[in-house]
Amino acid sequence: MKIARQVRRKQERKKKKEQKKLKKLIKKLGLSDFKYVADDKNMTFSASMPQMVDFLRIIGFEDIFNRYVTINKRKSPYSSSKIGNLLILHNILGVERIEGSRKLMQDTILKGKLDIEQYPDPETFRDGLGRYRGENIDELLWVNRGILEKLCTLTDPGYIDLHFDSKVITVYGNQEGAEVGYNPWKPGRKSYHLKVCVIEPFGFVLAIELQPGSCVGSTGFMGFYKKCVEAVLQSHFVIRTVQLDRGFFSQETIESIEGDYLFFEIVAKQYSSIKNWISEYIAEEEFEPFYMDDTVSGTSFLYRFKDWDKPQEFIVVRKLIRHDKKGQLFLFPKYRLQVICHNQMDMDPKEVWKDYNKRARIELNIRDLNYDHYITNVPTGRFLGNLAYFWFCVFSYNLILIFKNFVLGGDWSQCRTSTIRKKLLNIPGRLVNRSGNFCMRLMHGFPYTEVLQRIGERLCWLYGKLNSIPI
Repeated sequence: MKIARQVRRKQERKKKKEQKKLKKLIKKLGLSDFKYVADDKNMTFSASMPQMVDFLRIIGFEDIFNRYVTINKRKSPYSSSKIGNLLILHNILGVERIEGSRKLMQDTILKGKLDIEQYPDPETFRDGLGRYRGENIDELLWVNRGILEKLCTLTDPGYIDLHFDSKVITVYGNQEGAEVGYNPWKPGRKSYHLKVCVIEPFGFVLAIELQPGSCVGSTGFMGFYKKCVEAVLQSHFVIRTVQLDRGFFSQETIESIEGDYLFFEIVAKQYSSIKNWISEYIAEEEFEPFYMDDTVSGTSFLYRFKDWDKPQEFIVVRKLIRHDKKGQLFLFPKYRLQVICHNQMDMDPKEVWKDYNKRARIELNIRDLNYDHYITNVPTGRFLGNLAYFWFCVFSYNLILIFKNFVLGGDWSQCRTSTIRKKLLNIPGRLVNRSGNFCMRLMHGFPYTEVLQRIGERLCWLYGKLNSIPI
């Protein structure tokens, strides 16, 4: 025992000597010499996240979810609506993957605001997603329709366009339902095929549908199209035009849209038959220039494919290509063609072309879903679980759309979610009590304090708009 104490004292003296030497070196080098202690329960990762929790409560997301979705689940402190609410908060806060939610377990302020003692672990979220069945996925469409009802309350009735597109989601594993198909980014790798419908001019994502990667745009499109039309609140919005890219081009699609008495604009697949017809039967002088520089020109024509029942109206737009990819000028004029099938008889080729080009906005919507709301991150091995997760990414996107347009307003309405996170959400704060008044202390010189202060006022305004009998 005596020898052991001597050894321990010797080790302690050696350690103190080394620490003293280290402090001298730190002082000599001018390094920061302070101790890190994790004991401040009043700190939060996101100083404005409590206001985002308030926003979701005013929108009534959990009430909307419980109204439409019923999931068989054993008794748990975390209901399906609570799990869904937290998944949305994760997404808005910028947590890319479910595992990233572990850091939120340390946030005492957030847990207090959510009124939960213990934050759920990643496996709880995966278990919640794994309980979704086919009927629950259909119910999520009506949850999104409930969010759309809130947008209708905040906007005037009017005309809208439905824009459709698809997205390839590459998977890295053996996820259920993933198959090898067309994948421009990772050829030969398994993937999912995601169809997306967006309401313009709002950019609101109306519906999504997930299919195996071997599917294409036209696979099962008619059922998806019918769901989207049914999901529109036609007492408030009137569908004007349906716009699609060439992946959805078919006689069946056109006949269905015409049967609903809607306008349509669809890029036609450039089969050799129609390309040959254009080159042989459309004279050079029939192309009318769209601009003074004569780089874009177009004309209209009637054409019937061999196996189609009747001819359809088309426009062909040609764009002058001056040089190749290496910058070498072409000796003779060369054009890139775009063929659009439509039924807008009161519009000339230029008007149809410019109207269809508005559809380019859906590319930005899908980009935001991808990079800002992580819809390409596959969280589970189950097909329906993954689709449920993608729906929560859509809910987050649509809710942020309402938040930035009707709560933040001004220039903030044009910002991407990533910009709002960087400037307003992902800022640390410390909650203090000053004589009974709570104050969120931020870093000195933070430039958007007035914006955060105004959010509370705008949330009161939003509550009044969404509720016929305010408090």
